[in-house]
Amino acid sequence: MPRTYIAFALLALGLSATTARAADTQAYFNLHDLGHGVWAAISPPKSKAGANAGFVIGPDGVLVIDTFEDPAAAKAMLAAIRTKTRAPIRYVIDTHYHLDHTAGNGVFAAAGATVMAQRNVRTWERSQNLKFFGAHPTAKQKRMVGALGLPPLTYEDGVTIWLGNRKILVRTLEGHTGGDSTVIVPDAKVVFTGDLFWNHTLPNLIDANTREQIASNDTYLHDYPDATFVPGHGDIGRSADVREFRDYLATLRQAVAGARTAGKSGEALVDDVLPSLERKYGRWNWFKYFARHNVEQTAAELQGTKRVPVPGVP
Repeated sequence: MPRTYIAFALLALGLSATTARAADTQAYFNLHDLGHGVWAAISPPKSKAGANAGFVIGPDGVLVIDTFEDPAAAKAMLAAIRTKTRAPIRYVIDTHYHLDHTAGNGVFAAAGATVMAQRNVRTWERSQNLKFFGAHPTAKQKRMVGALGLPPLTYEDGVTIWLGNRKILVRTLEGHTGGDSTVIVPDAKVVFTGDLFWNHTLPNLIDANTREQIASNDTYLHDYPDATFVPGHGDIGRSADVREFRDYLATLRQAVAGARTAGKSGEALVDDVLPSLERKYGRWNWFKYFARHNVEQTAAELQGTKRVPVPGVP
């Protein structure tokens, strides 16, 4: 894996040696009231939270969606929840295994919550996350990943959760990692997508199948046209934003396929595709960090050489 990719990935995930020192002063997230007891914790640029999260308050408990990359951010969200309700925190849903969405699991487990996820999350969380530190992670980095809180409860296709009389649907969709969950709050018309949707933000495609990810975004558009969408990264969105992200993936695939058909590969392919992407998407968040890798990884996907986690294999 190229060193530049590791640098970009770590920057985008917000990992740095200053996380602990900044814990007391860093603004981890902005809390948005989506109505009906549903809250989105949106991580601003350069926040040490690293990703978005949220929670749903029901008559007899709370469900949390994702737990950030820094336990201190998870503690901040736990404190925010306690300003809204004293109901027990019953469940956490990890939308996928990436450490910017799971590193705070232990905070909520200690508060009494049961952490749940698609079964591949438990398989991959302590092994696949090491790749974000390069070919030779340090002993400290290995300890950190090895200590990530695994979900003790897993499912294959999804689960329905009841908070009193409030129903929450957790459904698996394909595309970002091979173990992605979407959390739907029907009575509030809110959908937490994890990293299947990034709002006006270029995605990390290191594990992605873009064909499947496009299909999952089509599912959002078809099944939840009036929903409010909480992405894994970026601001809260609506259907129009989901469509723009879906179209980015389609444009990327089409451009890469066209370059391959023209006989281009390697750097020549990247140089052929990047200018058109930049004209249309250059103002999106993290374009300079992920655009080149999006092209390279999509080319590998289309030619069948992309290495992605295998279900059941750590």
